[in-house]
Amino acid sequence: LPIWPEYLNPRDLSNPVRSLDHVHKELQRQAKLVEIMFAKTLRLMGRYEAGRDRDISYVEMVVNNLRAQIVRFLWKVSGQDLSRDLSRRVFAYTAMAGDIRSIGNHIRSISALAVEQAQRNITFSACGEREFLEILVLVEKNLTDASALIGAFDAETVKHVVRREEEIDARVKEALDSHLSRFHLRECSPEAGPFFVEILG
Repeated sequence: LPIWPEYLNPRDLSNPVRSLDHVHKELQRQAKLVEIMFAKTLRLMGRYEAGRDRDISYVEMVVNNLRAQIVRFLWKVSGQDLSRDLSRRVFAYTAMAGDIRSIGNHIRSISALAVEQAQRNITFSACGEREFLEILVLVEKNLTDASALIGAFDAETVKHVVRREEEIDARVKEALDSHLSRFHLRECSPEAGPFFVEILG
């Protein structure tokens, strides 16, 4: 997996439109890498294998580096004589690169918790496992849709993402409330409690 940008070319800086089109392609690539991180994390949660965590860490490094390279390139683009529309694209792309990086970092934190959970042989209750997996399915769908939106805007997809995000928030709250009840009733192991809360957080 190449750590450096594949589309950014300093020779294009004299053409801001072409430069920003290439930044757009790099953002799509960055988002796809985050999807890969999430898929790898899901497999890690399902079945721990040594080395998988290292793979996720490497992809995160690439995502973070892409953000740095994209922002540096956008600084150079912003030094050109830009129209209002192109200036908006520069600001939007800068924010998107940071947001994608933040998602990747959060996924990396979850994968690290999954590794520790496996190494300490901590299991969730059947109810907790079911709630957790239902939330993960919704998150995966939103990541896929959000990645597609970077490629092409679609109003219906945006509505689905927003609705799903609201459902995720509601499911997380319900899962945490249910977990608290199970914890007090000693229906789950004391060690599993903090992991469940931390991963959902």
